[in-house]
Amino acid sequence: MMIMRKYKGTRYSSWWDGSTSAMVGPVVIACLWPVFLDDWILPTVICAVTLVFVLLTLLGCYYRIDGENLVVYLFFIPTAYPINKIKSIKPTRSILSAPAISLIHRIAITFTDRKVLKSSMPLVISPVRQDEFIAQLLKINPDIER
Repeated sequence: MMIMRKYKGTRYSSWWDGSTSAMVGPVVIACLWPVFLDDWILPTVICAVTLVFVLLTLLGCYYRIDGENLVVYLFFIPTAYPINKIKSIKPTRSILSAPAISLIHRIAITFTDRKVLKSSMPLVISPVRQDEFIAQLLKINPDIER
């Protein structure tokens, strides 16, 4: 049985912007379409469940700085990354890898040790109050490149 640790610290929601609306809008339209076309309840239920799943997925993406860890929540499941292993933080427009909601306001975090992510790809996130977020990380690890 897996026991999840309750993290504390400063919470940063993922940034919602026009790109988020552009992703959610078509899902909402596709989910509402059967409601107006069919009087059968099953398509409405399926669409409602789909819409709730999409919204929970988006709402379940946020970040927390807890002591020496950057904790990334994806679908409310936390993954902790050591802040002292962060090599650099840079703005990015990459859409290849991300627990980020925004497609525009993103930062790429690379680590000094490839074992942290088990990949050479950076961690791409989109926290609100990015300047405050980065300043808090720099306070913990001043060696982070910008």
